[in-house]
Amino acid sequence: MSDAVNFTVNNGADTPVPITFKPESISGGNAVYRDDTGGVSVLMPRIKINVSLPSANRPTSRTTLNFTFPVAKTVDGVDVVDHVLRADVSFVSSDRSLRISRKHILAIVTNSLSDAFLKEVITEVSPILG
Repeated sequence: MSDAVNFTVNNGADTPVPITFKPESISGGNAVYRDDTGGVSVLMPRIKINVSLPSANRPTSRTTLNFTFPVAKTVDGVDVVDHVLRADVSFVSSDRSLRISRKHILAIVTNSLSDAFLKEVITEVSPILG
């Protein structure tokens, strides 16, 4: 089991700014973390972590990360949610998988998201053409 601790990641600004995510709720091995620097709950970025262990009926574990980033606009002097950006990442592994294999898939996902080609596809909403 992992302890619920704060963690910090950089945003995508030209000069990256660190964002600290703090535990908001923890239940049954699952957790929701939030960046509470904005002060308004509905506008706080959140990361939900769901871990489902293998069972007799399902010999796979599943770890899902859901990222939710509300974008605000001001209406009559009040900040409200204009739209929400979301990303989901799921890892499914057999109960027979080795730790090193899980490390490899995590590294591939992490490093892929740093690749210039994939960054362009995501940030420019650029379909891939044949």
